[in-house]
Amino acid sequence: MMLRSVPAPAQEQRPKRTFPEFVAAVYEDPRVGHETRELLLAIGYAVDLAKREDGVSPLKVARRKLGVDHGKARYDRLIADDAPRYKPPREAGDWYPSGAPSCEGPRLRPYRPRAYKPRAQAGLPEPTRLHKLPPTFVHVTPGYTPPRDWRTEDGVCGAQSHHRVLEKDPRTGWITARWFCKRHKDHADRVAEQVRAQNEQAPEPIPNTGGLLPCYFKADWEKVYRHYRPRWQPPKYGICADDWPSVDEMAARPSRHSRLRVLVGGVDLEDA
Repeated sequence: MMLRSVPAPAQEQRPKRTFPEFVAAVYEDPRVGHETRELLLAIGYAVDLAKREDGVSPLKVARRKLGVDHGKARYDRLIADDAPRYKPPREAGDWYPSGAPSCEGPRLRPYRPRAYKPRAQAGLPEPTRLHKLPPTFVHVTPGYTPPRDWRTEDGVCGAQSHHRVLEKDPRTGWITARWFCKRHKDHADRVAEQVRAQNEQAPEPIPNTGGLLPCYFKADWEKVYRHYRPRWQPPKYGICADDWPSVDEMAARPSRHSRLRVLVGGVDLEDA
């Protein structure tokens, strides 16, 4: 995508929203992560600079401001990372780096904690008795509740898992991973059969990642995303995060923002 400034007479009227207001909107948007914030601010600064000064290429300015990472331009990677898509949870992947979650099947026998018994070894002297230590005080914030003991209160197995069952939400298409140990293989098969029809009828997942550049700038973003992420396909819900349908699991979305328009072959700023 080529971005270049245009002569002043070809530019339209000044935008109603100033550049400081655009910066404030980016910082107040809870969906924007720190790296995406850098990308938005760099492009906004470059577009605003190109509007005020002739002969400035917003693309070159943004790439220069974002620098390089491991010998590659961060601009390219950040654009690719903003491609709208559904990103499943880590535990739903084929490779779970920190070990599979604990088995959530029902506990086979009640949990009874056992007191520690020191091993008796012949020839060792009796341990020296120490004075009784004072009770331990733990300072917590008001309203703190101790974590649940899943072994006694929840009644789940908690053993190391070996079988995974994926369940798709019938409203959003989002994936939830269910994990079971070897002893609960039959339970895993039953759950897999139970969610089979639901998974087949589940809709395409609503995107939960990316789609923020179209919220603030106007451009042919589908073409841009395809260039920096060749295997990417646009979701049916649209490429703009503001247009995605709301669901109960999502937090309340902020109000729609006015957008800075980026013209291919010219640069301009205006309200959407």
